[in-house]
Formats: sequence, C-alpha cells, structure tokens
Amino acid sequence: MAESLVFTYGAPKPIDGMHLVTQAVPTCGPEQVVVEFLAAPVNPLDFLVIHGKYPIKPQTTIMGQDGEQRAVPGSDGAARIVQIGSAVSNLAVDDLVILRTHCKGTWRTHAVFGEDDLIRIPSTVKPHLASILRMGIAPAYFLLREYHGLEPGDWIIQNAATGTISHFVSQLAPLYGIRVISVIRNRSTADELERTKRSLRSHGASLVLTEDELRSTDALAGKRIVLAIDSVSDDSLARNMAASLTAGGTLVTAGFLGTAESQEGNLRQFLWQRNITLKSFRLSDCLGRRTPPQQVALFEWFAELLARGTLKAPALEYVTWKHGAERLEKSLRDSIQRAHDGAIGGRKTVLVFE
Repeated sequence: MAESLVFTYGAPKPIDGMHLVTQAVPTCGPEQVVVEFLAAPVNPLDFLVIHGKYPIKPQTTIMGQDGEQRAVPGSDGAARIVQIGSAVSNLAVDDLVILRTHCKGTWRTHAVFGEDDLIRIPSTVKPHLASILRMGIAPAYFLLREYHGLEPGDWIIQNAATGTISHFVSQLAPLYGIRVISVIRNRSTADELERTKRSLRSHGASLVLTEDELRSTDALAGKRIVLAIDSVSDDSLARNMAASLTAGGTLVTAGFLGTAESQEGNLRQFLWQRNITLKSFRLSDCLGRRTPPQQVALFEWFAELLARGTLKAPALEYVTWKHGAERLEKSLRDSIQRAHDGAIGGRKTVLVFE
C-alpha cells in the first residue's frame, strides 16, 4: 500500500490537521512512471505553500474517506523508479530521480509522474543527498552565477548563514575565487556562538559576523563586496547588508524567513540612493533557462562534487518513515511541527523512507 501525508489547503492551522492516508500503489500510463520515494527534505518553501503564502498551490490532491480533497505537501525529494510506461524512452526502472519543479507532492511513499517531470541523478549519490540537490546546491550555484558578474577577488555577503543554501554558497564560491561573509543571529552563549562561527568558517566562509557585529564592525572596510544575498527578508538587516556593498552592487532577495519591519526608513529609497540593484531569486526561472540535457549535466556535476568531497553536506536531521509503523502519523506530524517552529541554527529535517 502507498502512504501519503496530507493537509487541508486553506485551513487556519493546516499542520495541526495533517494526517496519513493509505491507498493502493498507483500504476502509470504509457508516458508516465511510478516512483517510490527514498528521501524528502522539509524546506522553508514547503511551509509557505502549506500556509497559502506561495504563488503556486500544491499540485497533488488525494480524496479522503469523507470525500474531501486533501493536498500532499513537499517540493523536493529523491525517488527510485519502480515502473515505466511503454512510451517512456529516457528513464528506466531503478533510476534515481529528483523532481524538476515545485509543489508536486513528495511527502508520500509512491507517486506517478510524467517522464518530463523528473531529472535522472547518478546512482552514486546517496538518496538523502540527492534529495537536497535541487533546492540546496542548485540555488547556491545560480545565486553565484546569474545575479551579478562576479570576478575572482570579489566578496559577497549573505544572511541565514546556517541554512542549507548558504552552506553551499560558502563552499561553491571559493571555486570561483569569491570570498564569503556570513551573517548569523546571536546565540544564547558565547561558546555556542564561537562553535557556530568555527563551523561556518570550516565550510568556506572567510568572515562570520552576528547581526549586531555587522552594524558595528569595521572589518568590512576595504573589501569589494558586490553581492548581498538576503534569505531573511528583514528590511533592517537587508539595509545593513546593502550598506556594505560597493556602488553598483546587487541585493538579491532569496527567501522570506523573517518579516520584521524596518525602523530605518524606506529600504528601496536607500538602495536607489546608493545605486544598488534589487533582484529576486527564482529557482524555476534559472532552471527554465536551461534545456533538459543541460539540467541533467548540471546535476551530474553537483553529484560529482559531492562524490569527490569538494562539497560536503550540512548536518541533517533524519526522520524515519517506516511503512505501516505504529504511531507513524504522530511521529511525522511532530517532526514537521518541530521543523516548522525552527530553532536558531537547527538542522534541516529529511524524511527517510524504509
């Protein structure tokens, strides 16, 4: 039997109402494949979708016993193909695949997709790492390559530095001769703060500052900082990051982890006065500018970097999804709630299917 974690889209507290539904394992049509999920991460974007704050709605729904449609969350995951249709030509049974686009529903054991919905990944990559390629490594690559003409010797600054994307930005940037300044929130103790800074430096950051240090330090003087990556969407923090940019620099909005209002005047006017370009990051646009073969080649390169140890994965929190396990629904819902509440510097949750 197939299992899916579902929720009611538009409900006041959708996570509270999440529950498991069981159905027969699906079959596929001529141009489709059936996959069995092996790993599915829990991303900040998933919670935006669940709360109706993302422009794309969940693309997969399942009818419950009460006749109501429930949505399947999840935009990222790695799966193994278990059945292919007669007209499928570029995929085979046992191929390891990831999703090409968002909101297809990955928090489930089995699914049916069109051949074009999937990207084949080298089987040398472990499933839990394959599951973070598209929304972990790919965004880091595109942020470095497509939003400002970076040159060796340039510096960039980023916040949410303990996040998965920032983790890979710090590792990829040195491959292009770029140096990284990572900004983090303060920690509860000096020891914890130093451990966090040391960890980020060990994964590629040249300089790690707290938000308070960013406002007061002179350590940025003389550095050609040309790109700021804002994954928090806190106007005050973004302004402080933008203040470090050289004239003609670029501020990229890459996420919405915070919603604090600025108390320091209009951010857009400040950017205009300093000749700073404001851009918004969209993974779907970046991937869409590449042909399917180019996308496959890109992910093969990411997989090679992982295999060689050039890229190292961040610490992950694994939650086992064992088919038919007792109290599975509560275990999954509690894990999703913890990920939603998100402690500072917490590990990314990855559902691992057994």
